[in-house]
Parts: sequence; structure tokens; C-alpha cells
Amino acid sequence: MSVNKPSYLLFLLTVCGFFSALCAGLHCAVIKAGLLADPVYLAKRPTKRFSRLRLVWHARLVRRIVSLLVRTPLRKGVLRLVNFNVPLPGHLGCILVTCHSPWKRLLVQWCLDKNFALFIGGGKWNDERERIQRQGRSVVELRELIKYLQEGGRVVIKAEVFNTLNDCRVSFLGKRCNASRFAERLAILAHVPIQTLVVKLSNNAIELSAGPQFFTEGLNAKSTMITTQVLSFFEKEIERNPAILSNYVR
Repeated sequence: MSVNKPSYLLFLLTVCGFFSALCAGLHCAVIKAGLLADPVYLAKRPTKRFSRLRLVWHARLVRRIVSLLVRTPLRKGVLRLVNFNVPLPGHLGCILVTCHSPWKRLLVQWCLDKNFALFIGGGKWNDERERIQRQGRSVVELRELIKYLQEGGRVVIKAEVFNTLNDCRVSFLGKRCNASRFAERLAILAHVPIQTLVVKLSNNAIELSAGPQFFTEGLNAKSTMITTQVLSFFEKEIERNPAILSNYVR
């Protein structure tokens, strides 16, 4: 849902938009001069160099401002940047899967403020955010998550989590790796759907929009079908807009 945003934020976003065009133009010029190689995210679409560089530079500049302001008394205003436009099942819990977003800090704070969802994984948080963080590693915590989901709760999990096992081999962004099946396994055990989320900077807001939704009926706990389809979806989204992946925005 879209909400009114503070005028100072709109001004800062406009300034970031202007400077992102300048930075992208300079970046293009340096690449054309042979002083820098194309970033890895331009490998498949070099003809769209400027537009994709501008997306990344815009996210990079806005992220720095947001990361600063969300730690200040202006935090409430900054949280109004988040537009959540995803229809969710009213009576069911669900697992929300997104890629490693440059807007994670803002989203965590928004979820905390709205009492919206739990976050799985990540480094140990030692502040108020700890209330909504779970690691999902112990049997006790797994049972608690299943119960929470069955009672209508929501859980946010990062899509691209990899390990050293050999039970879900995938190719992701040009690399062969083994994907964690945790989100799919948890959804199967709790009998709840998986909803993919695309989080991107758009129209002076951090837009959360719906990707494909997956249901788990008929799947067993060893299934890899949803995991591979989720990663394939996010790979295409990242190739279309590299600014949705934190690794490219840093």
C-alpha cells in the first residue's frame, strides 16, 4: 500500500536520481575508454549498460541515505518508503522468499515496527531486531516455526543460501552450487505456501511486489522442485534489474 512520504525524503530521492545519472554516465565513459571492465551483471546485456548502471548507482546512493536515517529519530518517516503490494492468504501463514536485498536493514525495521514477520538466518542481531530473528537450526526452533506458521504467522527467508551438501545442485548466476532446501522443507512440514517477493527501488519507494507463489501439496520433505524454481525466478529478475541484489549495490 502506498503512503505519503516526508518531503525531505522525496527531495533526497530526487537528488540521488540526478547524481545516479551522472555516476552512470561517468562509469560508462570509463568502461568505453578501456580503463574498467564491464561489471559481471552487464555480461548478458551489454547493450543496456547505461540504464542498468543507473539502476545500480541509484540504489547505491539511496541505500546509504536510508541506512543512515533508519538509525536516527527520523526512522518512522523512512519506514514510509516501504510499499507492500503483495496479496497474502488471510487465514494461512506463509513463507516469504526474497533474494539478498540491499534494503534488508530497512525491511527488518519495517517488519519489527509492523509486527509483520520473523526473519530466518543472518548474523546475530544484538538489538531490538533480535525479537524477530530466528536461526532455524535446532529441532526445538524448527517446531516453534512450524507452529507459528500454522497459526497464521509469516517468515522471511533469503533465497540464495548455499551449502556443501549434494542434495540440490543448481546453477545460479553462472556458478554451480548446492542450494539449501530449508524454505521448501519448512513449507512442506507446516503445510503453508511459499510466496516470492521482489524488493526494488522504484517510483520513490521501496516496492515489495509478488513473484510466483508455490504450494506444497503432494511434495515430500526431500523435494527440490520449489527451491530450483525459486532460484531460477530470482536469477532472471537479477539479470533484468541487478540493483535488487545486495552484492551488486555495495
